[in-house]
Amino acid sequence: MRWQTADIDTYQQSQSYVDTVLVPLLSFSLGEEMKSHVAMGEYISLIAMEMEKQFRGRLLQLPPLVYPQNEPREQLLRHAGAWVDEMKANGKNHVIWITSDPAWKNDEKDLPGLLLWFPHLPIEHMDKKLQQKTINDQMKEILPQVMKEWQKESGI
Repeated sequence: MRWQTADIDTYQQSQSYVDTVLVPLLSFSLGEEMKSHVAMGEYISLIAMEMEKQFRGRLLQLPPLVYPQNEPREQLLRHAGAWVDEMKANGKNHVIWITSDPAWKNDEKDLPGLLLWFPHLPIEHMDKKLQQKTINDQMKEILPQVMKEWQKESGI
């Protein structure tokens, strides 16, 4: 289910079955790297939409946690921790963070939940069929990681 009114009605009726939240981690910069950050965000958004489709009924896709490229890592981790506190307080046992920002790989052990890092692929130059095949290939790769996360008693 997505963060939109129509899906939230469904979520509220079946929230006891939804134990996982999906949070895209998107950096931004208005400087020289702007286009790269936009492209990474587009790619992660496509992956998030596909994950939401694949795991509908068990997963709620939250809006992205958007942050400036140069935000201090300690501050980002505190912010992510506040999100996790809200999730726990509302009965969510698992959080899946998705990103193309390689800096998160260094913080993986400090980030509660499952971090899925995807190397940025230049999808803006692909036709729609190739984009979908690329996203489907990514889903096949992450499925075992998501299943392993769900096998944990409490993910966060």
